[in-house]
Amino acid sequence: MTAPLLLSRNEIDDVLWNELVKNSQQQIIYAYSWYLDVVCDHWQAFVWPSVEDYQVIMPLPFKRKWLIEVIEQPLFCQYLGIFSLHDLSATVTEKFLKSLANKFSYISSYHFNPLNTAILRLALPNFSAFRIRENTTFWLSLSVSYEDIFAEYSPDRKLNLKRSFAEKWSIKKSEDINPLIELFQRNHESKIQGGVRKSAYKLLSDLLIQINKHESATLFYALRNGSIHAGVLIIKSGDKAIYLFNAADEAGRRGNARTFLLDNFFQYNSGSPIFLDFESPEVRSIAKFYQGFGAKPMRFLEIGKNTLPSPLRQIQNWRIKKLVSTRQAPFEDF
Repeated sequence: MTAPLLLSRNEIDDVLWNELVKNSQQQIIYAYSWYLDVVCDHWQAFVWPSVEDYQVIMPLPFKRKWLIEVIEQPLFCQYLGIFSLHDLSATVTEKFLKSLANKFSYISSYHFNPLNTAILRLALPNFSAFRIRENTTFWLSLSVSYEDIFAEYSPDRKLNLKRSFAEKWSIKKSEDINPLIELFQRNHESKIQGGVRKSAYKLLSDLLIQINKHESATLFYALRNGSIHAGVLIIKSGDKAIYLFNAADEAGRRGNARTFLLDNFFQYNSGSPIFLDFESPEVRSIAKFYQGFGAKPMRFLEIGKNTLPSPLRQIQNWRIKKLVSTRQAPFEDF
C-alpha cells in the first residue's frame, strides 16, 4: 500500500472525516473534527488512501514549541489513534506508525484507542524510537437490564449506594456547568500537583457548547436542602458514553452523591447499546471505585518519542528524568 497522506487542518474534508469517525470500528466523540477544533491548539492528520477517499485516518494534535511541531495529547481527550472502516491490518498499522515516526522528532504523548491495542502490540516492537506505556480505562456495558447491572456491583458499592439513599439526595438536570466547575475549584483543584490552568475551565465550557450542538450531554447535580454538593458530566456519541468531568464537596463525598448520580444514569440508560467509559486515571483507588460498578478494564497504549537535535534532546531527557523521579510521569511537555 502507499503511505498515508499528511493533511493540514485546512485540507481536511469535514464531511468525509466525520462520516468515517461515525462509521469506524473505533468510533469515539474525541475524534470528530468539531471536537478536535475545540481541544487542540492545532491538529493535522494522516489519511489513506487519498484526499477524496478516507478509509483510514489518524488525527494528530500538536503544538509549536521551539519552532518544532510537538505531538501532544489534548485535555479532555483521553485517546485518539487510528480509525478505520474495516479491520486494521498489520501492514496498514505499520505504514501509519512509520509515517508518524518519520514526520515527528518529538512526541510528548499520544494515546491510542483501546480498539487499536491488539494490533499495536504486534506492530510497535518494530519501532524502537517510540517509548511505550500501557494505560487502563474502564468500560461498563449498559446493554443489559438495570437488575443485571446492579448485580455486578461490588459489596462496597452496594453498601455505599444504600447509604446514599439515606442522604435523601435530589437530582437536578442542568445545562449550566458553572456550579460543577466551582465545586471542582473549591474541592479538588488544590490537590492536583502543578495546579489547573484557568484556561482549562473555559475550554470545558466551550466544549460543552459544541457537544450540545452535535451530540448529547447529561449534566446533573445532587442537591440537599436546595444546595448542590456533587455533579457529573457524561457525554454520549454513538455507542459510547464518557464520564468526562465530576466533582463533589465533603458532604457529597461522605454521602456518596456521585455513586447515587451514576446509579441513576445507569437506571435510565440500562438496556441501551452503550458502553460507559469512566476515563479512569492511573490511580488505584479511583480504578477500584470504577471497578466497583462492574466495569471492565480496557488497555490502551501511549507512545512518546524524543529524537530532538542535541542539546534540546539532552535538556528534555534531563527534564523527563527529574519529573519521573518526583511525579512518576513517563512523558512531559516542554
